[in-house]
Amino acid sequence: MNEKDDKSGSAGAGAAAGVSPVADGAGKEPKNKIVKLTMDAVLARNTELEGELKENKKAIEDLTTKLSEANDFLEGQEKARLIGEIMPRSSFKLDELNAKTPEELKSIRATLDFAMPPKANSVRFGVSAADLSDREKGLTVGDLSYSTAKKRKAAAGVA
Repeated sequence: MNEKDDKSGSAGAGAAAGVSPVADGAGKEPKNKIVKLTMDAVLARNTELEGELKENKKAIEDLTTKLSEANDFLEGQEKARLIGEIMPRSSFKLDELNAKTPEELKSIRATLDFAMPPKANSVRFGVSAADLSDREKGLTVGDLSYSTAKKRKAAAGVA
């Protein structure tokens, strides 16, 4: 409570106890002894409650800080898990994925879940091969062409 509330409260308590309120209210105490004791008890309790309020505010600030740290840690774990699932299945770079929020990463992962995976008999199996061309990896199609296959089939039938 502030001082204005204390003054109006003391005048109101004095009026309720049959004591005439003080006109100026500046530092004069009520004449009734019971009212004075009640006012002292209320003011003492008010001081105690203000101290408890300060302690509670400090505890709330500390807990809020700890909660923020815990949330940041959990968010980091979630992002790491999602990045670990996305990277092998896409051509995203780590820096690109780190800049995204967990919601965006979940969306990317969901999109990849619906994507058609490459077939095992594909020339370029898997997404990891997408970074390099076949020629850089030493892979060529060579004699798997249609005409070569036809010649082999004919040669196998003759022999």
